[in-house]
Amino acid sequence: MKKHNIFLGLLGLILVLQFAISSCSVNEEDSSADDSESEQMESDSEVADSAESGIKESGSEEHSNEEFGGEEHASEESGEESGEESGTQYEKTATYDETRNGARLLLSFDAEAEAFTGTVENTTGETLMQVRVEVHLSNGTELGPTEPVDLEPSASMDVTLTAVGEEFTTWGAHPEVGESGSAEHGSEENHD
Repeated sequence: MKKHNIFLGLLGLILVLQFAISSCSVNEEDSSADDSESEQMESDSEVADSAESGIKESGSEEHSNEEFGGEEHASEESGEESGEESGTQYEKTATYDETRNGARLLLSFDAEAEAFTGTVENTTGETLMQVRVEVHLSNGTELGPTEPVDLEPSASMDVTLTAVGEEFTTWGAHPEVGESGSAEHGSEENHD
């Protein structure tokens, strides 16, 4: 009987310890889940803040560089050559007017033709090699890049990227200069 009581006592102690350990584990998971949830909420808030500053709602047809400043300009002003996209999105009626790596792109959406049309111009005193243009639609579709062209100083070329049948609410664009060299466009076809 004495052995039986000792066995039950040990079994009870083991169960109490097991419960205590699992309780601590659950509290740690809840704590880390709360921390993770808190970090996610902070991250979501930062994304929302940057989205609000990157998108301007306006009925006007044209927008200046000051209105749509973004990550592209940060890398351009620091002198970095970058193939990265800024992620800035524009209204369907907006006109893109930005200079990046010496290539000034003027581009807008022609709803009747269902195409993005405009020009890209070399604003430098040197030839820009392999200038091309891309448009990114809010539905995830990428138009382009256009066929790479070497642009002499002050030269420009017409840009047309069709978007027939594409449903989108906002869009982003950018000119690229130099060899793409990245896997980003290595296997993609041109869409002009």
